Amino acid sequence: MKLDEASNLILSHLFRTKEIKLEQLTVLVKEKCEMILSSLDIDLASFFNNSEFSDKTKGMIILRLIEYGSNLGAISEFLDWKGFEIIISAIFDKMDYTVQTNFRFKDEFTKYEIDVLAFKFPYLFVIDCKHYKNPTSSSMKTAAIKQKERTEVLLEMFPILYEELVSKLLLPIKRKILLYPIIISWRDHDIQFHQNTPIVAFSQLSGFLQEMDEFRFNLFHLSLELD
Repeated sequence: MKLDEASNLILSHLFRTKEIKLEQLTVLVKEKCEMILSSLDIDLASFFNNSEFSDKTKGMIILRLIEYGSNLGAISEFLDWKGFEIIISAIFDKMDYTVQTNFRFKDEFTKYEIDVLAFKFPYLFVIDCKHYKNPTSSSMKTAAIKQKERTEVLLEMFPILYEELVSKLLLPIKRKILLYPIIISWRDHDIQFHQNTPIVAFSQLSGFLQEMDEFRFNLFHLSLELD
């Protein structure tokens, strides 16, 4: 399924810096663009005159296009791995999580990077975003194992990372939080868990988060007491 012209123009401007002249748009396309953007308090003319946008703004616009029924496959043609991380961050932000992207740390031997950390008490999700076009069960299982290992190292290194993480994620003091490794895939797939680590398709993410309280103790997680 293709995108409608208004959605295509908005995404082209967001990610491909395609110059759009409003006077060249039909009345109907202009009205559709204005409807989408104004719902986010973004002025139509200002949007198309701007060439740089924050990750938060990009994420908000993409989510609104999805809410209006734009096809995920068609949207993915505009996105690379960074664009996918932006959408994931936007979803967690919309659900009142504190978000940190591309968090880097190292132990004595290895450097690590976590695509997205998302916190809302008591959950700290340690997220690996997979923008695979054709995800396989084996690739998803391997990603789950590696993300579990990163989460274990993150916990071990927490005393050293304490001040940085508390500041960036607004972690509470003197409370226990639960760390959950999670894989989020852009494409739908059959596998949902590996070694009790969730492997969630993007289309199922909101539902997964809404139901988290019901099955949180059945998932692999690590506990951390904040002093």
